[in-house]
Parts: sequence; structure tokens; C-alpha cells
Amino acid sequence: MAKKLTKIKAILFDIDDTLFDRNIAQSQMLELFKREYVDIFSDIDEHMINTAFLEADRYSTEAFFATGLVDSVRIKRFEIFLAMLGIEQEHARSMLNLYLDNYAKVDAEMEGAKAVLKKLAEKYQLGVISNGLAKAQYQKLDSIGIKNIFESITISEEVGLQKPDPRIFWKAGSGLDRKPEECLYVGNSYNIDILGAIAAGMASCWFNPGGNRPVEQERKPDYEISSLRDILKTIK
Repeated sequence: MAKKLTKIKAILFDIDDTLFDRNIAQSQMLELFKREYVDIFSDIDEHMINTAFLEADRYSTEAFFATGLVDSVRIKRFEIFLAMLGIEQEHARSMLNLYLDNYAKVDAEMEGAKAVLKKLAEKYQLGVISNGLAKAQYQKLDSIGIKNIFESITISEEVGLQKPDPRIFWKAGSGLDRKPEECLYVGNSYNIDILGAIAAGMASCWFNPGGNRPVEQERKPDYEISSLRDILKTIK
């Protein structure tokens, strides 16, 4: 595996749960909802609120990647959230607007992300490949303070392709004038990030802080890390 890294000239990253910590962002958003809607949440057990919010978020994330339908999935997140708590649906739209106005602006840097990227930028070209909506994804990078570190940012909404389609990886590599074998891709999703990078012919690094194990065992990532700082050890 070390031999493969000698060819690497560019390192490409996923955003959500790789550079942008969604757990931090969702936690802050939930606290915002509790403050803004204190009247309707005041008599509900806090654990129930947290559980319902996480379940609604899980649904909306899976539904977005499965269907690509943005507006219906967005509002459904809050309809499910409120339904699980027995609250009237009339608040769903205002909650969605509050979420859209604030979520991507949260400073939810994955631990060590900025320092690691600055160090890598001394030697490698850096880029991003992300499934998502362009406005939100650019805002996340801005909120963390890392957008200007990247030479190339490839967002699924803008290019009409989604990971794990290898073509979005090739497009990102060509944006840096690099061949697939000159690129290392780092992402947290085995099925979307790692299998996509492998299919594209890129070296792959699975950011796996939870120690998850994939269902498929045949196609393995070239590298696996539990902390972003481990990249610096891996490429040394």
C-alpha cells in the first residue's frame, strides 16, 4: 500500500461526517429548536425529543440519497419529527425555514480538520467531492474556515452526478489535472465513498472513527483511519 502512495499528488475529501461534523451541527440545531419552540416542547421528555429528531434526520438523509428529491424530503424531516412527538404539523414549515437558515452556518469542524488540511496543502493539491446541495455545502466549508484551502470543489448538484458513480471522482480529479491513480480519496461512507473511489481507480482512505465493519469484505479500502490526524502518519 505504501507503494501506491508514492504516486499520490492530490487528496480529495468528502464533507459531511468527514470534515463537517454532523453530530455537532445537529446537536446545536436541536438546542436552537428547543429555545425557539419552548412552548411546544416544554412538557415533552428531552430524551424523546432527541430520539425523534435523530430518527427524522436519519430518514431524511437516507431518502435524499435514495430519491434525490430535495423539497419533499426536507419538509418530511420535520413532519416526522413532530408526528413522533404528537405535535401539530403546522410548525413543520417554520422549523424547516429555521433549519435552512442556520444549519450550514454552524462551526462544526471535525476534530483536527483545519490543521490537517493546512499541513497537507504544503505538499498536495486538495479537493472536495460531495453529494449534496451546492449552497449548503459551500456554506459548511466557509463556516469551518477551510473553503479557500481547496483547489477544486465538486458538488453533486452542480455536476449532475453522485457518488459512488466513478464519473464524479474522475471529474474532480480532472479538475486538478490529475489521473485517478494520482489521487487519494478520504470519506466516511464505505458504500458511497470507498466503493466509489475504488471503482474510479483512486486510492481510498476510510475515515471510520466508529470502528464500523462493512457488509462487503472483498473490496477493502487501501487505508483506514479513526482520526483525521492519522492521515499525516499514513502518508509519511
